[in-house]
Amino acid sequence: MAIADAAGERVPRLRWRHKLAVCGALVFAAILMAGFLAPYAISASVVREVNFGTKLAPPDATHWFGTDDYGRDLFSMLLLAANLDLRTAIGVVAAAMTTGIVLGAIAGFVRRVDELLMRITDVFLSIPSLVLAMAIASVLGRSIENLAIALVFVSWPIYCRLMRGQVLSEKEKPYVKALIVLGVGPARTMFRHIVPNTLFPVVARAAPDVGLVLITLAALSYIGFGPGPYVPEWGSLIAAGQAYIFQAPWLVFFPGAAIFLTSLSLNLVGDWARDAFDPRLRR
Repeated sequence: MAIADAAGERVPRLRWRHKLAVCGALVFAAILMAGFLAPYAISASVVREVNFGTKLAPPDATHWFGTDDYGRDLFSMLLLAANLDLRTAIGVVAAAMTTGIVLGAIAGFVRRVDELLMRITDVFLSIPSLVLAMAIASVLGRSIENLAIALVFVSWPIYCRLMRGQVLSEKEKPYVKALIVLGVGPARTMFRHIVPNTLFPVVARAAPDVGLVLITLAALSYIGFGPGPYVPEWGSLIAAGQAYIFQAPWLVFFPGAAIFLTSLSLNLVGDWARDAFDPRLRR
């Protein structure tokens, strides 16, 4: 009876989260599409244009999100920044996930390298991610590419640990032992059978992690580790607008809202994916 009651409670929760996930997916798709089209619809020269006659103009029909301290249209700057931030965040998560999946699968399947790889991940995980990213970015130099490299170094150990655990659990199942008895090679067993059956819990992290990387990217740019002043980026826009927060609050509000909506939409999708495909919640 208790199991039936619990199952009955999960169905409405999954339906509710499904609706939230659809809304989140639509919001993220709209932001992603706007960012993708921005470089084709907006001239790159808008970043370097200076018009002090429209400096700190409030939002109106001409400038939907107002203008900044150089008279540049904030809406155009936000769209160009969306292109850069989303492209960087998705690339970081894709690179970190790929690295973590490969190394985690090897660690879980090949015992000889398991200890070495796990100690390396322990070193990375023992240092606060933001501090480690700051250290790497400061050594490499100030650019969006170097910041992305720093975030990949910070992010891959989590995927490696998760993939290793999935592989260790999967390789104890009867079908894996049957493959070994039949003489199927280790590489084929791992990459053809074990890895495909263990990917989803790892991939399900990708959506919320893109939002987390986006926030970390904005935070690092805000404190001065991001690209230069003529590269539009959400964190840099907030940092530049904080001096005018009482005079022109839209300079901080709109970039902050963009970061909040994007990360929230990705977390809604990630929460639904985790609950919908978690085998413990399907019993």
